[in-house]
Amino acid sequence: MSGYIQAVIDFISQHPHWAGILVFLTAATEAIAVIGALIPGTTILVGVGAIVGLGHLPLWPILIWATLGAIAGDGVSYWLGHRYGRHVAQIWPFSRRPELLGQGEAFFGRHGAKSVVLGRFLPMTRAVVPLVAGTLGMNPLRFYIANVLSAIAWAPLHILPGVLLGGMLTVLSGISGRLVAVLVGVLLLAAAVAWLLRLAVLQIAPLIARLQIAAFAWASNRSGLLARTAASALDPADPGARTVLLLGTLGAVCGIGFLNILEDIIEKDSLVQADQAISNFVQGLRTAWADHAMVVVTMLGDGVVTLPVAVAAAGWLAWRRQWRLAAGFALTIVLARASVILLKAVLQQPRPIDIYVGAETFSFPSGHATMAAVLYGTLAWLVATALSPRGRVAALAIAGAVVGLMAASRIYLAAHWPSDVGAGITLGFTLAAVFALVFRRTAETHRPLTGLLPVVLVTLTGVGGWHLWQGFDANLERYARQQQVSAIAAAEWRAGGWQRLPQRRIDLGGETEEAFVLQWAGTPEALGAWLQTAGWTPPAAWSLESAAGFATAAATPATLPALPLLHDGHTPALTLVAPVRGGVPTPGGVPASGGVPAPGAEERRLLRAWPSGFAAEGPEGQRPILLVSLMHERIVHPWGLASIPIDDAITGAPAQALLTAALARGTASASAAAGATWSSPKPGLVIAGPTAP
Repeated sequence: MSGYIQAVIDFISQHPHWAGILVFLTAATEAIAVIGALIPGTTILVGVGAIVGLGHLPLWPILIWATLGAIAGDGVSYWLGHRYGRHVAQIWPFSRRPELLGQGEAFFGRHGAKSVVLGRFLPMTRAVVPLVAGTLGMNPLRFYIANVLSAIAWAPLHILPGVLLGGMLTVLSGISGRLVAVLVGVLLLAAAVAWLLRLAVLQIAPLIARLQIAAFAWASNRSGLLARTAASALDPADPGARTVLLLGTLGAVCGIGFLNILEDIIEKDSLVQADQAISNFVQGLRTAWADHAMVVVTMLGDGVVTLPVAVAAAGWLAWRRQWRLAAGFALTIVLARASVILLKAVLQQPRPIDIYVGAETFSFPSGHATMAAVLYGTLAWLVATALSPRGRVAALAIAGAVVGLMAASRIYLAAHWPSDVGAGITLGFTLAAVFALVFRRTAETHRPLTGLLPVVLVTLTGVGGWHLWQGFDANLERYARQQQVSAIAAAEWRAGGWQRLPQRRIDLGGETEEAFVLQWAGTPEALGAWLQTAGWTPPAAWSLESAAGFATAAATPATLPALPLLHDGHTPALTLVAPVRGGVPTPGGVPASGGVPAPGAEERRLLRAWPSGFAAEGPEGQRPILLVSLMHERIVHPWGLASIPIDDAITGAPAQALLTAALARGTASASAAAGATWSSPKPGLVIAGPTAP
């Protein structure tokens, strides 16, 4: 997805005139009668505004194009109404849906000339009111005054939110470009879904109803299992037909999601790197009280609890002589469990930590997430069939919250990778949706099923409480946070073992970012003390006041905190900054040249160090190895409204010269780093640490 988004941004950046034409046409067509209901104008305009916020388009020309387009669109609708008058009612779609014109005339009758201004901001009337104004003979001068004034207000309300979004994404892109692309994709998808829903309600719903009737008539006149099944599902008199559509959509979406995750795991896509990064990041957020809470949640999802709950539910259904439901429920649970065992045996994906033996050694997919989704999804559906519409939503929402908590506990405790949990949830909900589709009529016929709820709660409370009492302490120790550090001999590290360590930063989305330019064997405090003698200082601390600087144009590099970039899910163990002044050598005595951007008052250098997961081992013991990156950061102030940092990596010869000079200027006052030496095994990388034995 990130590739498509970047391609769109690159195209618009290279052809800004096309962006203006796109904005003009979008704003115009959205305001034209009939056409406006079919165009996702708001989505397009906000998207272009986001590209403005990313710095790829100028603001004022886009605002002008949007304003002119809105004026032109309303003008065309007004001209159509003025030209054809009452004959408009005989033209499609008004000939088929005369209530559209009736609603517009009623709105115009209540508000008069003000309706042109008000109607522009109301989605249901925007494309009709100018047409009605023309048909009712509104004075052209009064119309165009209202048209122009409302367009001047309307355009910023559609463009500026996108600009704000783009500015936020610019800041976030430094943390994870992939996640920003995913976020943009999700926002666009949500906007597209909202537009499709609106289109479905306004235009497609009547067509679907006619097609449903026709399909039902066709299936009713034919024999065979497929025809009978189709006729049963499409019966217009059946209020459950919508339920079939919703369940089918849920099953299809979850099934496709599961297959996509499975494909990424098999092909070792960047999702695998994202798993590691996200897991490491979550581990850094763990606290003692949250550990206790998550262990309780995850133990309630253990097989010794879920199996008795499933058996109790199936037994209750059988006791009520609902044999088909009991058999179908049991089969669904068995199928889910068998699928988990089979996939684990075939794929053999290792867990983040070794906590199980046998078949449970492997992680994909998460058994906890799969069984929670299928068990509580099917139970919630069975109970919901006897409830009111609001009760159904509440039951399904509670089941979703339970599944979400259990899934989150597996990631939090490092028992599973995020992809394992995502695959488990989608697999479980797919099976639950299939169960609900197959046994929909059976469940509705055998109401009420609310007696399932106390059976499930009593079993869960009793068995779950016993399980917690028996094994909480042991599980708390089992799921304790584990920090794995690999040892490497200091001499081997210097001689070439450094190549075993990561060479580039990995962001939270699993994408590789800037190269590391220094490997330092020692504590972050030692490196910081050494470099501070060469002019590097800690950045401004994060606080409400300093964070507010990003929203003002008065912020300077000295007052802005450094963005918390992540490597493999870890936050920096050390962050230092150094100013860049015009004509003044940079810290370490190296002038800005050789690929480093020219110095300026709104610039600074950023040095960040992350733990590598390795330690150099020598006679003095083990010293953790840090991975260091260098960035050149410019502070820009788009439209005088904010302060946005733009980062460029410093690599190659400039980075090597900068670090070597800075380390050479470090004095013996940095006693914690005394005895450190450095060498350059390849251009752009400095190896620093204790003197090799």
